[in-house]
Amino acid sequence: MRKLLLGCGAVSSILYLVAIDVIAALRYADYHNYTSQMVSELMAVGAPTRNLLIRLFTLYNFLVFAFAAGVWASARGRRSVRRTAAALVGYGVLSTAGLFLFPMDLRGTVGSQLDVLHIAATFVMSVFIVAVMAFGAFARGMRFRLYSFATIAVVVVFGALAGFLARPMPGPTPGLGVAERINIYATMLWMAALAASLWRPPSPGATRIL
Repeated sequence: MRKLLLGCGAVSSILYLVAIDVIAALRYADYHNYTSQMVSELMAVGAPTRNLLIRLFTLYNFLVFAFAAGVWASARGRRSVRRTAAALVGYGVLSTAGLFLFPMDLRGTVGSQLDVLHIAATFVMSVFIVAVMAFGAFARGMRFRLYSFATIAVVVVFGALAGFLARPMPGPTPGLGVAERINIYATMLWMAALAASLWRPPSPGATRIL
């Protein structure tokens, strides 16, 4: 059961990258510029793909919660792994809240209050993502730790860049889609790597403090 739950982490990443970011975008006739348009626009209020994205993200968030359970089951006394699982739950809660309570308006909506709330919710969710990686960095050895810290750097830098590039909304936002997707793809790849790293139980000599 533990390995099945951990597998949900890899499946959730594949679902996000393939079904949410590619297939859904192909079903949105006016979504034709990956370099400047955000993933959030696919689930914006009034977007033709919102209902599809609600179903896909509901499944995605369910997989994240299942993954969190698998991470918790893999802790074996290691506090950092338990904290990773707790941060994953927080990420899943914020992702769910953002989907149903804090969606953005369609691009071009003037004076949107939803966009402000969506940006705030996205920022808090990003904090949980960084927390997941910071705690999860200690799930395995030094190589995984360095990879985790490098991914955190990518997420922070390109997350900040995406926030800066989004400021002209609802006008043109060249480069925004690229910055956001680098952030997302790095995160999804790390989630899959975490699942793989926890697949094997820790060695008998692994510390129970971290």
